[in-house]
Amino acid sequence: MRFTRPGSAARTLAIDMTPMIDIVFQLLIFFLVSSHMVEVARTEVDLPREQGEDDRSEELSGLVVNVLASGELVVGDAPRTLDELAALAGSLGESSGDDAASRRPLVRADRNAPAETLNAVIGTLERAGARSIRLATSPPGGGGP
Repeated sequence: MRFTRPGSAARTLAIDMTPMIDIVFQLLIFFLVSSHMVEVARTEVDLPREQGEDDRSEELSGLVVNVLASGELVVGDAPRTLDELAALAGSLGESSGDDAASRRPLVRADRNAPAETLNAVIGTLERAGARSIRLATSPPGGGGP
C-alpha cells in the first residue's frame, strides 16, 4: 500500500543549525569578556575581617569607592581626589533620581588604610547626598575579598 503519489519524491526537512551556533558563540564570547572585565575593574584591597550583615540579598552598587592602604582613592580603575569623588557622587545621584542603588555607595577600605581618609570619604559621600553607605568586609574565617 503506497500513500504517496507516484512520481513525487519524499520530502525531507533540513534544519540549518548555523544561525543557532552563531548565537551560542556570540553569547559565549560576551560572557567571557564581561566576566574578565569585572575582574580587571576590581581593585585588590585587604578588607577588614568582620562578620558584617547576614542579609545575603543582592543589591546593585551605584558607586564603589576603594580606599587603598596608602590612602589613595580609586573609583573604577582611576585614582580620584576627594573633590572628584564629591562631583562624581553628586552627578550619580542627580542622574538617576531617587534610585536606592545610586544612593547607597559601597566603600571598600583596606584594613591598613588611614582612618582619616575613610572618615573623609564617608563625609564626602554624605554631603553629596548618600542616604546610607555600605562598608565592605571579609568574613573572619579567612577568605579574601
